[in-house]
Amino acid sequence: MLLSDTQPQLSYTLSGPPDAPPLVFVNGLGGVQAAFQLQVRAFRGARRVLVYDHRGAGASEVVDSPATMADYAQDLVGLLDHLSLPPCDVVGLSFGGRVAQELALGWPERVRRLVLCGTSAGGRLHSPGDEQAHVLLRSVATADPDEWARSVAPVLFGQTYRRRHPERITALARWRARHRPDPVGIRRQWAAWDGFDLADQIAEISQPTLIIHGTADGLSPVSNAEQLAAHIPSARLVLLEGVGHSPNVEAPDRFNELIAEFVG
Repeated sequence: MLLSDTQPQLSYTLSGPPDAPPLVFVNGLGGVQAAFQLQVRAFRGARRVLVYDHRGAGASEVVDSPATMADYAQDLVGLLDHLSLPPCDVVGLSFGGRVAQELALGWPERVRRLVLCGTSAGGRLHSPGDEQAHVLLRSVATADPDEWARSVAPVLFGQTYRRRHPERITALARWRARHRPDPVGIRRQWAAWDGFDLADQIAEISQPTLIIHGTADGLSPVSNAEQLAAHIPSARLVLLEGVGHSPNVEAPDRFNELIAEFVG
């Protein structure tokens, strides 16, 4: 991982052939680059793959000042400039999907194609889903491994995945305990999440858009994906049956296949 010379400084990894078309993965709230390791492995042979940590997450600089979702998009623009990347295919997951929408609207020349996963447009087009799930995410972000596996994992992963791979949930819980998120960074991300509202603007998104959403997503109900598909002019919606809020991990083969078919 490298550190950009931008403000704020962002930790990032860029892999793949130097002249290949760029593909950017944008993390969810509190997420780190490792969340997309299965995508990096799948695409780095043919694409220039960029993963990075948002300000206040992972190894990126912590900034203790108010930030909107557009500010997080501006951070990404700065990183793209730093790396001199041409227009990119952008995949945004959850919080990252909100950042990706801001990027597509505010800097349309930077986005070739857009993939939105487990996210919403906010405002009147947003359904919060399981309120208790949000409470758990906010209150136990720094939980011990047992508490994380018991309380947080069911919010982030569908029941099918948890039942089939309990050992992965345990391993992830232990990893999270060793790499606890910065409380300032998490607090600022939640503030940006809470203030996000593009309900009256997403119809202006002009890029071809693929929406991927799990039917068992308790954090962001399917209705959020349906609203995105109904209001973004060139959007296509694909639902993943039984998948929760983490399709990149729960159904990586199908997730990667859909992206590869879409971005060409």
